[in-house]
Amino acid sequence: MYLEPKDSRQRYTKRCLVDAFLNALETKQVSDITVIEISEASGISRKTFYKYYSDPFALLAALEEDLFAGFLQELETLPPVIFDITPALIKFSDRHRVLMRSVFENQRENGFIDQVMKYLYAAYHVEWEANNPLMPKHDVEYLFQYIVTGLIGIIRFWLLNDPELPAEELIKKANFLMALSEPK
Repeated sequence: MYLEPKDSRQRYTKRCLVDAFLNALETKQVSDITVIEISEASGISRKTFYKYYSDPFALLAALEEDLFAGFLQELETLPPVIFDITPALIKFSDRHRVLMRSVFENQRENGFIDQVMKYLYAAYHVEWEANNPLMPKHDVEYLFQYIVTGLIGIIRFWLLNDPELPAEELIKKANFLMALSEPK
């Protein structure tokens, strides 16, 4: 977890609940996971579960927030270059494979994917405009949307349809595809 509670008992309780939830996500959809199942697997009472989360979807939403905090930590040291961001995002997705797959399967408005898109645009659109001085600003936004939604799309496809492909191979594919869209 990236957003750890300060209290050690809360950390322990949440870690147990999260671990049980992630274990269940390996074989089930969120909609098929019950609070009873999470409680029994974690050794934490249902009453305590409800102290923190209203249902498994609320737990997933909390994990998405945590995931986004981790993603921001990952990007802090990277320059605004899509060829640097791409491997970082793919490796991050690989490390959080189970949760990322669930995020894609249960995509919600203003969830992890929307937050990533907004962050990348806010952080990098000025740089992209500077790197494409002959392109109208409106077209740079289209270029940004094309590349970033494409990147997120291939990560989604990979996790849901081709999970056996190693992350390094996906990075090579993504860089090849992005190079096709570079101005010549």
